[in-house]
Amino acid sequence: MLVLEAAANNGGLAADREFAPGFHAPIAHAAAHIPVTVIDDLKLESFGLETIRPAALTGLGSAGEHVTVDAGSIAGASKQDAAAYGSFLAKMQRFANALQPSWLKTMPRIGNNTLAELLTFAHLGLRIRRLGKKDMEELLRVAALPARDLMDETFSDELLRATLSWDGLIGAKLAPRSPNSAVLTMLYRMSGESALVGKLVAALTAAASAAGVEIRNSSAVERVLIGSDNAGQQAQGVRTGKGDEILADRVVSATDPKRTFLNLVGVEHLDIGFTNRIRRLRCDGYVAKLHLALDDLPKFTGLDQPSGRLLIAPTMDTIEFAFDNAKYGELPETPVLEVAIPSLADASLAPPGKHVLAAHVMYVPYKLKGGWTDAARQEICERAIDCIGEYAPELRQHIVQHEFLTPADIEQQYAVTGGHWHHVEMAMDQMLMMRPTYEAAQYSTPIPGLFLCGAGCHPGGGLSGAAGHNAAREILR
Repeated sequence: MLVLEAAANNGGLAADREFAPGFHAPIAHAAAHIPVTVIDDLKLESFGLETIRPAALTGLGSAGEHVTVDAGSIAGASKQDAAAYGSFLAKMQRFANALQPSWLKTMPRIGNNTLAELLTFAHLGLRIRRLGKKDMEELLRVAALPARDLMDETFSDELLRATLSWDGLIGAKLAPRSPNSAVLTMLYRMSGESALVGKLVAALTAAASAAGVEIRNSSAVERVLIGSDNAGQQAQGVRTGKGDEILADRVVSATDPKRTFLNLVGVEHLDIGFTNRIRRLRCDGYVAKLHLALDDLPKFTGLDQPSGRLLIAPTMDTIEFAFDNAKYGELPETPVLEVAIPSLADASLAPPGKHVLAAHVMYVPYKLKGGWTDAARQEICERAIDCIGEYAPELRQHIVQHEFLTPADIEQQYAVTGGHWHHVEMAMDQMLMMRPTYEAAQYSTPIPGLFLCGAGCHPGGGLSGAAGHNAAREILR
């Protein structure tokens, strides 16, 4: 097996990035839901992967009155909300457990199904049925519920509501009032194990090499070679940007669906109806990335140490208003950020005694009104730093160097259409047996011999390996 990687380093958005001399950070903060099946099948622990506790999420209050959610417990909330959280988490975990097997199954098309496909539906239906009538009805009710409705009916504290809604929104083109899939995405993130990003990339690379896989870096694919015979078109290999043609009877694309079909295959090889569905896929990224090289650990008001994930979103209205700005192609007046200090967990990311601050800046539009300029990039960068500075007043005096990447920058540097984390928006009409679209949702494509295995496939984005696991099974079948 041959893997062609466009970049000099493996890992894509999880690859190590030196943004200042001696300071490193990947675009992705963490791998938070790797299926145990993937870890075991690839024997990743024998190649150095260490699973870790999911990082605590702390919603920062403006006066130091923070709320922290960590390993099923909650701190900083009222007794009433703390009690409500216990019941809420137990309910959500039941739902997540019921859905968990579906993430590692190929979701069959609707209609004309084989017996095996019907059994897949039956297995999922049985898992849900075992919840009992009351929980079944509740799952169906909350699955497409706006995150705001779910939080408002459960909790009274505004900071807690914003904090608990976060994992259904991060990386998506959604806000608390969006009537779509925030809760379903939340349930998806509640399955699997967590690991440090660098350890995951290293373990996957070592596992592939041990299995006899050849990895060629700095080998961008320019075109999928399509041939034809009496049976019709089929993938016959690829041509790289260096002009090398590599023949193969199976071509597996881990890049996003739009880039795969519109750039690498070419519309001349595709049915017009299929092409139009691919063009309509929603994949404009809404997350920018801020990296700060710091000469000391920043002090956050009210925190002994800034560990885990720190959320700067004091209310759900703060999130909603930032989303409204981005929806109209504007910069958020008040940025919403998820902040981490990854050098606390991995000292190799910064020189001795120094640190890296990495922040996801949400609701920064891929398509900015008037276009992205250096002035616009600097404006939102300064807003983001000022926003963090409200909670860490001495931050600016410790900044050695900074980097700010818009979704458009991420697209350009990582070859991800729209700069979207998940390749395709995690929405009800772009999930399960519709991800990314029918005729390409079961990892095979309209071009025989061409398969998809990336984040644009079921079950979706994030550093999980689930889509690759499912695709491998279909290819071997």
